[in-house]
Amino acid sequence: MNFTQSQIDDLNAVLTVTVEKADYADKVAADLKNYRKNANVPGFRKGQVPMSMIKKQYEMPLIYEEVNKLLQSGVEDYLRENKIDILGQPLPKADENFSWEADELNFSFDLGLAPKFEVDLEKVEIPYHKIEVSEEDVDKYVDNFALRYGKMSAADEVKEGAVLKGVFHEVGEDGEVAEGGEHYHSTLRFDDLKAKDAFEGKKVEDKITVASKDLYEDENLLAETLGLEEAGDFDKTLQFKINEIVNQEKAAIDQDLFDKVYGEGEVDSEEAFRAKVKEEAEKMYEGEADRVMLSAVLMDLVENSSFDLPDEFLKKWLKFNSEQPKTDEEVEKIYNEAKKGMRYQLIEGKIADKFEIEVKQDDILDQAVKMIKQQMQMYGISNPEMDDNQLKQIAMSSLQNENEYKRLADQVFAEKMLAVVKDKVKLVEKTVSFDEFVEEVKKQNEKAEA
Repeated sequence: MNFTQSQIDDLNAVLTVTVEKADYADKVAADLKNYRKNANVPGFRKGQVPMSMIKKQYEMPLIYEEVNKLLQSGVEDYLRENKIDILGQPLPKADENFSWEADELNFSFDLGLAPKFEVDLEKVEIPYHKIEVSEEDVDKYVDNFALRYGKMSAADEVKEGAVLKGVFHEVGEDGEVAEGGEHYHSTLRFDDLKAKDAFEGKKVEDKITVASKDLYEDENLLAETLGLEEAGDFDKTLQFKINEIVNQEKAAIDQDLFDKVYGEGEVDSEEAFRAKVKEEAEKMYEGEADRVMLSAVLMDLVENSSFDLPDEFLKKWLKFNSEQPKTDEEVEKIYNEAKKGMRYQLIEGKIADKFEIEVKQDDILDQAVKMIKQQMQMYGISNPEMDDNQLKQIAMSSLQNENEYKRLADQVFAEKMLAVVKDKVKLVEKTVSFDEFVEEVKKQNEKAEA
């Protein structure tokens, strides 16, 4: 095979691939012999069918198949070996004069080339939120620990402090539970609910109908309750059937609670316990501040980095790859919505290349082990009786799930990207309360969506 690249401009090129008969003839001939050897044709003994008959039926399909294989692997290898960065994928160009009978088969592909640009993180200046943990915040965390490790007792009806176990079903427009509709086994804390009036005084076997958006003030709680990755677009009418009601008595703020939360002897007084709670909260908030800062840096670069995209090529690529036929107007709309996301990914990729950010298999395994340890601590298992090898076995099992593998790989990549950005970008510290931070995040999300 021969490859010729013709540059149209900085963002567009045409790749011509010449496939000669010698590239595929031996493979096709071998396949034809195998077909002849196994062919069952009335009037001929097995293996004695004339080759002319075999060729007439099978030769052209075999040529199509073999040439397509050569093109796919050959183009990929050419782009990789010549370090040609493209957007989308090569698009075949139509040729009215093309003939499969020719000694040389010429195929042309449009290429959309990735733009060449530089990213200078040291020129970026971004606010970095330091979230102040107030004594009132510490009170809430201490109260939550006291509830989590308190005693549970069966209750007759829903009231303050109650925990409800039951099942959510989605409700149709007719107000009835849809047959075979989605359902979610859930645990609710009455004190967390926004829709307290709908639940208060209810008993076991009672059914409560409520809009998902009215269930909680915090959509993260809704996602956690229903087992969703995120609940931003989830807007359903739900019916909750109560299977169990328990009252949760708070544990005493004493040494027994300190040991359960942080391990035996780690904290020896209420003052030290509150200090530890505050420290942990600040760490958690720092993680949120890091995530918001990283997003803000990338959005700043998207808005202030000057480079063009091969617009017309990308529109053709979108149209070519659409499952359903699209008009030019529909493609234009889709492209305009996707364009900023493409720029975001290109900038992220440029930073990764420049600073050699790489996600390795061992990194993902370590991340999985870390997640398992955190989950154990969350459920009060502060000193699991497992060595690192046992934890790795559990982690490796979880990584067999493709979605889980990708999720953890994305986390590792984000952490490495964060480390680079924090080191290079100029961060202007801004002390805020948690509520003020939430408002800042809302503004940034609105900006990102726009």
